[in-house]
Amino acid sequence: MAYPFPPPNSSLLRIPSPDALEVHLCFAPLSDRDKFNPSQWRREPLSRLPGQAGWWEINVTTLALNDGSYEYEFVINQDRANPVADPFADEITRFGGYRGIFHIKAGQREIRSFRWDDELPAGITLPNNNQIVIYEMPVRWMVSGPAELDRQVGLATFDKVIFERLEQLVDLGINTIELLPVQDSPDTVNWGYGTRFFFTADIDMGTPIDLKYFVKRCHQLGVRVLLDVVMNHASWQCPLQRLAKNEYFIEQQDGRDGWGGILFRYDDNDSAREFHCAMGEYWIREYHVDGFRLDEFKSIKNYAFVQAFRESAWQEHQSLFPGRPFLIIAEDSNRRFEITRDSQSHPNGRKMVDSIWNFAYRDDARKLLTNQLSTSFGQASRQERIRMLISGSGTWDDYGGGSIREGYADLSQSVNYIVSHDVKDGARMMNELFGALLRLRGLGNGSVEDIRYRLKNFASQPKAVTDAHSEALERCRSAMALLLTSVGIPMFLAGEEFGDVHDLLPWEDTKMSDPVDWERRNLPGHRQLLASVRQLIRLRTGASALQRNEVAFFHMHPQIDQNEGTRVFAFCRTNGRTIGSQDQVMVIANLGSQNFSSYDVPWPWSTRSVAEIAPPLVGGSLQVNGAQGKLTLSLQPFQVRVIQS
Repeated sequence: MAYPFPPPNSSLLRIPSPDALEVHLCFAPLSDRDKFNPSQWRREPLSRLPGQAGWWEINVTTLALNDGSYEYEFVINQDRANPVADPFADEITRFGGYRGIFHIKAGQREIRSFRWDDELPAGITLPNNNQIVIYEMPVRWMVSGPAELDRQVGLATFDKVIFERLEQLVDLGINTIELLPVQDSPDTVNWGYGTRFFFTADIDMGTPIDLKYFVKRCHQLGVRVLLDVVMNHASWQCPLQRLAKNEYFIEQQDGRDGWGGILFRYDDNDSAREFHCAMGEYWIREYHVDGFRLDEFKSIKNYAFVQAFRESAWQEHQSLFPGRPFLIIAEDSNRRFEITRDSQSHPNGRKMVDSIWNFAYRDDARKLLTNQLSTSFGQASRQERIRMLISGSGTWDDYGGGSIREGYADLSQSVNYIVSHDVKDGARMMNELFGALLRLRGLGNGSVEDIRYRLKNFASQPKAVTDAHSEALERCRSAMALLLTSVGIPMFLAGEEFGDVHDLLPWEDTKMSDPVDWERRNLPGHRQLLASVRQLIRLRTGASALQRNEVAFFHMHPQIDQNEGTRVFAFCRTNGRTIGSQDQVMVIANLGSQNFSSYDVPWPWSTRSVAEIAPPLVGGSLQVNGAQGKLTLSLQPFQVRVIQS
């Protein structure tokens, strides 16, 4: 039996309320807000939906209404003191509570149209999954509060992002934006991971039209939009919780975490599954989104549901937009790349998702970039860990003494990142690197407050501090270089492109209200870092070698596995060709504390012209010795250099 979600462009309002004896629609013109009195609103009864137990419906075109916009709510069993909003509302209003909105024109329900015919101008195509660089965007973080506020406050809305940030991101080279949850949530000042209304935009960020225009404008600029959706749990304010709690939710279940909300019920009932499949299809159809990131996959604990969601979303997308790229990503902290592949052990033998967040990449990259990647006897060597990190041939799991786990066969199956919105498990890199240098050199405690103070008063800092700051920025450049040349889909958090830092403690809940400080782009060195990241992103989106899976290591220092050994290695993204060919990308990394004014690596590209991409922010020598088949270059501590043939 099909889920009774109202058909597209329907005049029907439908809700589930299995325990109700009667349901009424209560409504009034929005133009009568100056006479606001819901107890006096017009009431019309809903009818039971034939063949759908527990469902009720009403056709608003039968109500002989004048043209206009109407706010509405439902009253269950004459309980007028506790009305319930429509969980399927595609537009909402807030005034003494939340209600849906419908529109009437010439006696018929008017579905507010939005023109998509100019969505993809001539010559504009959306990038394939192997070409994308993901910019993780908490919308509210994209504009911060006034400079005089000591505590930063995120104030962005969809229109502010469109008109104040979007073209900057396109200039940076970004071709995919992953929006943290933008479905309406009571957690708007935070990250929004507790949805209230699943079928409309967050009322504090803007209107549905604003969000649709954001997506359209992104597409016009060749940028894909991925939507972060929360299907593990809902906000306690979700109307479904009032209407049909036992049908859709379960308060507790072993191995599941509701994160302050109420868990969806998947194991023994189809209602929640069908609700979310309808939700996914709706956002594809009405908002033209290019994929989803599934929050808290581990806690959903239902492979069959996630597989059904993926397949219904893919089918809807391909039927509406044939040939356009699409992607379903899971946040699986259990690190199971097997869910991205077909397997006889899976429901129906098919995969659950297309890609997962690579937690192992985050962990090992951060260790490698700070010389904290240690190994013990019987574990994988440092060299093996580096090879797996770059190639994706396997992943390292520290749990239970450490083990090698499955990697991924195709780069599109792994979203690699070093910093995400979840900064509790990995702070911004500038905090990590600058703070460590301040502590190492006895210049400060390197805390969030210490770093924030020094950047705010940068002009008065002693040379030792500004030198440490410059070194930290160079290491941030190297971190981006490693991320953008590894095999996988690269992703980074808004603000990392210019080395932003925390204003609030990343391990406290206030971390969710810590927007990007865009003024820091103008600090000494930060603008140069931004320019370097721009070059690296454009390399990733333009070089075919980085859009394929092949990688070959052509140098490993013989002492790299020793505890105090040299940490230099080099690899080539071969483009499927013999090392030494044209159109390849070479990476030479010194991820140790030694400083080399001159270091030789074998160089099969001696007869070819090469160019360094995003060279060091300060200094840096490089010379090809063709007769000896080697490249001689300087390598500062924790420095990564990228060359293209």
